[in-house]
Amino acid sequence: MKINYLILVLLIFVLLSLSCNESSSTQYDNIPAGRRDYIWTVDTINTPYDAMGRMWGSSPSDIWTTSDGSWDESISHFNGNKWTSFGVTGIIVPWAVYGFAYNDVYVGAENGTIWNFNGNSWIKFAELTKDGHSDLHFENIWGESPDDIYAFGAYPDQTGAFNETVIAHFNNGSWSMLNTDNLIGYVEHYYKNSPDNKFYLRLTKIGAPQFFDSTIIYEYRNDKYYKLYSSKESKGLQADISLINNEVYFILGNQIARRVNNQFLTILNVDNPNFYQRIWGRNSKDIFLLMTDGLAHYNGNDVEYLFHFTLGDVKPWTQIFGATLFEQDSFFLVYEPTTHLNLIYHGTLK
Repeated sequence: MKINYLILVLLIFVLLSLSCNESSSTQYDNIPAGRRDYIWTVDTINTPYDAMGRMWGSSPSDIWTTSDGSWDESISHFNGNKWTSFGVTGIIVPWAVYGFAYNDVYVGAENGTIWNFNGNSWIKFAELTKDGHSDLHFENIWGESPDDIYAFGAYPDQTGAFNETVIAHFNNGSWSMLNTDNLIGYVEHYYKNSPDNKFYLRLTKIGAPQFFDSTIIYEYRNDKYYKLYSSKESKGLQADISLINNEVYFILGNQIARRVNNQFLTILNVDNPNFYQRIWGRNSKDIFLLMTDGLAHYNGNDVEYLFHFTLGDVKPWTQIFGATLFEQDSFFLVYEPTTHLNLIYHGTLK
């Protein structure tokens, strides 16, 4: 009887696992192929020599970008018709930007401060320190709600490199610092993966000049960090993560994958050597890929270019540092190092 009972339990477990996998597979199979019939326009933001690094928007008529350059051009906003650039008193070297609505936008600055835009004015939301350091640099901000926000980056180590990891969490009306003692490097991305409620982060460890800079992906659970993947920070090798439809997608060199049952499940192997290990998307069949010579798109079946950069064959390569996607509109923050121009590529589906 005991043997039969064990066999029955194992059989139920296997059937449930197969059912879950089949349900998950069916869920992705039913997604229609992403469209590519965009009409593209290009705007130039008048902030020469000041590279913009982050972008967020609540709608196609409310887009924000940040820059670590000149103070009076460090924040730019698009109202649906034109871009304007300006500085905000007290916000020094803004970089991270994220929000939940047009009247609830957050910016992280170089001096450990976080600011909130309430639709009318900017108000200091936090002034954070870690281990007595106030020179915190926030690479990005992300959260699930205005009462559940993460700001992350690093502060300088003894060599001046930003390797002292910082992850701050705002919850229940107060800020706390996650224990990051066993991490070295700055956190570029930090997301919750909705399918399994696990947190993943991408960290960049600055090793130059003695060692190679490296990109590392960790899973965070039970107050511990588990290394999943690491590689050199070099085109073709580097790792990254992206949040697409509330699910974390992993870029492992030329492999794009999801993580299911603690295993990487390949979505796409990119065989184009110009792939630059950075993606954005709406779902598993609507993914944009940064290439050294332009922007490509995966629709669940194949990869095609949407446009080529004007200066696609020169180094340093043109970069896309941020993107904001809506149902009909896609905005990409493009920087040309050789011309020092910040360009906004805006695609609208026909």
